[in-house]
Amino acid sequence: MTDENYFDRDPALSDNYERAPRWFVPGYDASHAMAAVLLRDRKGEHGRILVVGAGGGVELSVFARECQGWTFTGVDPSVEMLRQAKVKLETVGALDRVSWVQGTVENSPRGPFDAATAFLALNFVPDDGRLATLQEIHARLKPGGSFLMINGCSDKNSARFQDDLRVYAAFARRNGAPEDVVQRAVRMQRESLSYVRPEREVALLAEAGFGDVRLFYTGFWVFGWIARA
Repeated sequence: MTDENYFDRDPALSDNYERAPRWFVPGYDASHAMAAVLLRDRKGEHGRILVVGAGGGVELSVFARECQGWTFTGVDPSVEMLRQAKVKLETVGALDRVSWVQGTVENSPRGPFDAATAFLALNFVPDDGRLATLQEIHARLKPGGSFLMINGCSDKNSARFQDDLRVYAAFARRNGAPEDVVQRAVRMQRESLSYVRPEREVALLAEAGFGDVRLFYTGFWVFGWIARA
């Protein structure tokens, strides 16, 4: 993953993190609920799960409530977002089931883990580094372990990207996002994040060693897959 701590450099992003994904991402909470169900279906009542991009603690809190027998390693480069995640996990009574790594997936324990997730995190990784990041995740999973990934998928050099951004902003405005937050988020999409087309995302998963890749969620230009190591 990238070493750039966007959320540490821009307090407006970290301060709005709890609300912002719900403003901008269709079915945000439903995507996490579906992921929790899929994890429980595949892993049962006990498992060790690596959560890449764990800052904020949203998915960690959903997973912790889903199953008391799961333990977690949460990895994120942002100090501030990890602080928020720890507060959130404490409120749901699961802080003792999480170990924390301030850094990238390369800094995380080797596992092996039963499952891993990366939700809205790999868009911070440039295209030329995406495969290496997926390989690092794969290397930390047990054979047959599950990996769930949610990313925005588009092509910045296409007219479609402009359509995607327009709908992205319109959806957030409809949900009550302040205009300054909308403009800041659109600028981040244009200038700071990296996107690939959905078919390349699937191809990269296969190249990293994952199989049985299945789409489980779509929301406009945001896609979620589950795969096996």
